[in-house]
Formats: sequence, structure tokens, C-alpha cells
Amino acid sequence: SDVCSSDLFQRFTTSYVTGSHSIKGGFERSQFHLGRLPNRYKDPNQINGGRSYTVRNMVPESVTLWAVPFGLWEDARDIALFAQDQWTIRKLTLNMGVRFNNFNGTIPTQDLPAGYFVPERHTDAVYDSPNFTNLSPRVGAAYDVFGTGRTAIKTSLGHFTPRNVGPTGNPLLNLAQSTTRTWNDSFFGPGDPRTGNFVPDCDLRNPVASGECGPFSDLSFGLPKPPNAALAPDAKEGFNKDSYNWQASLVLQHQLRANTALNVGYYRTWYGNFLVTDNRLVTPADYEQFCITAPTDSRLPASISGQRICGFYDIKLEKFGQVDNVITQALRFGKRSEVYNGVDVTIDSRFGTGGLLQGGVSFGRTVEDNCVTVDYPQDPKTGRGLNVAGTGPGFCHVSRPWAAATQGRFVVVYPLPWRMQTSAIYQNIPGMPINTTYLAANAEIRPSLGRNLAGRNNVVIDLVPPNTIFEPRLQQLDLRVTRKFRTRGATFSTNLDLYNALNASSVLNQTTRYGPAWGNVVQVMGGRMLKLGAQFDF
Repeated sequence: SDVCSSDLFQRFTTSYVTGSHSIKGGFERSQFHLGRLPNRYKDPNQINGGRSYTVRNMVPESVTLWAVPFGLWEDARDIALFAQDQWTIRKLTLNMGVRFNNFNGTIPTQDLPAGYFVPERHTDAVYDSPNFTNLSPRVGAAYDVFGTGRTAIKTSLGHFTPRNVGPTGNPLLNLAQSTTRTWNDSFFGPGDPRTGNFVPDCDLRNPVASGECGPFSDLSFGLPKPPNAALAPDAKEGFNKDSYNWQASLVLQHQLRANTALNVGYYRTWYGNFLVTDNRLVTPADYEQFCITAPTDSRLPASISGQRICGFYDIKLEKFGQVDNVITQALRFGKRSEVYNGVDVTIDSRFGTGGLLQGGVSFGRTVEDNCVTVDYPQDPKTGRGLNVAGTGPGFCHVSRPWAAATQGRFVVVYPLPWRMQTSAIYQNIPGMPINTTYLAANAEIRPSLGRNLAGRNNVVIDLVPPNTIFEPRLQQLDLRVTRKFRTRGATFSTNLDLYNALNASSVLNQTTRYGPAWGNVVQVMGGRMLKLGAQFDF
């Protein structure tokens, strides 16, 4: 690996227990360092020649230039204080806690040597990036309904800040790491500068269009920017400004009979403090709308097949390549949300002479809403805009069906005479999502847009909302028979396994790009297989 890292963790706790209280408090400190090895840090061939090419159907489309050599140095420190109390009041047990933490990131001075297309780069040290202070309360309660220890109601509510290790806003990441140029390599006859030799015949370092190459897609490529230009204050510091999630649950536990317990629980998780990227040099008014006509195909939903679809936008030519991004809170532009609701029903039973049954059914759904207008406009009629991931035109609101997260899993183990044991595992889970991305070419878009696309030859579009249509459910049954032989000081076991006993052939991967190969199966679940194994322990 060309990356080196080091971690340091310290922890101190103390407890105080009385008749009805169990109090615990403590202190934690962790430190993290990340950096590239010096020899790799200076290598201009991290990407061969500092360039890569895009070719479609053997026709060159674009060339991408990369700002190599490249590497990061980062440090982070997390300090936390916590306190909790378990308080028992007759049949009620309360769990109350709070966690106070400060996460601080530091980026030291960084110097990168010159590469094929970029000069030497220097950034000054950056401190307090981020510097988040969070207060996370967590409460829970358990109530013994009848005082017999057989039926209990449990509930909990907690605030969590699951931070990824490392600081944010490294100024090197604020520099454009790549830029793309359209590349027309077609051969039109003697004297034409486009030679068709699969070599970009142009001055790759010149940002304006020349020869076979279009202009830089990002005019800031290779140019220095002030430190921290990519982070707004509300994205790097403040009290409870860090990304978070709340988790709530309500669970009923009941003993049906001796050695058999039933659990029914409701769970809800919601997220907040989302960040968005705002290009301060453009506004929604700097985009022009265009439409496409979806392919006519019986495999597509009737609301899509052959229909004219609008709500797509392309940057105006005079604004193309102007980039000054700032990362800030999504709440400045509107409400963004991600919410999960689910119900789990599980059973745990011991029966007969050593028999075991475990399993259950889970129902759930996640709803994501990214319909906030930052730069790229949103279409209120179609619900289109930037997709949930924020990477391209798509559906900004995705509500997965309940079946998409409904699954059942069961395992049964039972011993047989002569030191034999049988087991079975059955699972019923959702099939893979059927996603449909459509490559709309410039020639198809030009009549609607009234011009060519700015700096690109095509647009990849989601025809249907992702994660809303699925393959048939996956069902799998695995069986095992085990026989143990014991000798003095050693155990010899033989296993006979039957995987995928139902010989299911559920689809695990398929082609998602619309075209002649759309929907073609790439991978299916392995067929029924019998396996004989042995293990010797001594």
C-alpha cells in the first residue's frame, strides 16, 4: 500500500453502584494520522501519463487530464466525555446517558511536485477543519409488565454522530483533480486536422478548444485556490452541526413457553445536517431545460415507454467551466431527509433434546428526499432534478416499496443419535433492483435544447426511479449433516453440505444501461452443490 496511517486510543472509566443505581462515567481520546509514502507522493505516473480516454463503440469521445502526482496529509483528534445511569424502580428500569465530544481535524502544510499538466502546488496548514462539538443524549426504558420476568416492553431514543475518521476541507481536494475535454477523432479527408489516429491532436495543456479537443470542463484545473474555499463555516464548525442520526425503538418481548421467546419491535432512524455543494458562480437561472423521448419498450413502465420526458437541464455555454464550489448545509436551500421505518418479528426457541430454532421476518422502508434547489433546477411536475446521490439527472425523491426491505431468515439445528447433527438455513430476501440508465446522445438532445450540450457528448439519465422495481425474490435453502468422532484428546468431524437445495437461479447482477443488452443477466446464484468436508481438532 502507498498509504500509511497511525492511530492512538486512550480510555478511562469509573463506576459507582448502589442498590437502585449503577452510575458510570468516563473519558475517551483518539488520534488519527493519514499520509502517503514519500516515494509514491512524488510519482507523476499514479495515473499513467496523467491522462485517461473514453471510447464508445471504438469512437473516441473524451480525454480526461489528471492532477498527478497527488497525495494527502491529515490529522484528527476526538475527545469525549460520557456519563450514564441505570436506575431501577420496582418493575421499571431506566437507562439515561449523555455523550459530549469534540472532533477536531488538522491539515498540515502540503507540497506537491509538478506533473504532466499541473505546476507545483502548495497549501498552507489548516486548523479546526472541522471543529464540531456534539451533545448526544440517549435514553431507554424497560418495563416488566406483570412482574414475572416473562413479558417486557422496551423503548429507546438516541442521538448519534457517526463521523468518518479524518478531517474535512483539505485544500488539495478543493483543487480540481481532473478536467475533461471532448475529443473528436473522426477522419474527414486529407487536410482535415482530425486525423482519426486515436491520438488527441491538440495542445492538451491549453484550456481553450484547439484541434480535436474541446475546452476544459473545469477552468480551475491546475490553478491554486485559497485554503478552505470549499467549506462554508456551517460545514466545518459549530455546536451540533455535525451530521447525525436519531434512532428510536419500541420492542415487546414475551416468553411464549419455557425456552421460547417472541420479540416484536418497531424501529425508526432519521438523518440530519446534510451537506450540499453550491457553485457560487452559477444559479438555477444559468441552466436551460431540454426534453427527451424515452424508447418505446414493453419492458418499461407504461408511464415511461415512448413518452416525452422533460425536467433535464444543461449549463448555459457562457457559464460552462466556471466553478467555485462551496460545501454548506442543505437547510440553507430547503429540507432534505432520509427516514427508515421498520418492524422486526423474531423467535428464539429451544426444543426437544438440544433442538434450536431462530429466525424472523423484517419489514422496512427507506424514503429519501433530495429535492432542494441549489444550482441545478428541480422540476416540480416530474420530480426530476439531481438524483439522490447528487451525481446526475434523476429522481430527487425515492420511496422504496416495503417489499424492498422485507426479508425472512430461519435456522434450525437438531441433534441425531450417534453424535450426528442436522441443520438448515432458509432465507427469503428481496431481489436485486432493476435500474435503467439511458444514454441520451447530443444529437437527440439538440432539437429540444436548441444547441449542443456544453462540453459533453451525452447525458446519462435514470428512466425509472432507482430501487423501486426489483427482480423476483431470492429464496435459498442450505442443509448440513455433521458427524463427530471423538478419540483421546482429539475430535474428528465430517460434514455433508447441500447448498441451494432448491436449485434457485435468482439474478445477482444484470446490465442496467438501456440498449440491446439491457436486462441481460450477468450473474446468477450458484446452482445446487453437494460438498463433503472434514475437520480434525487436537
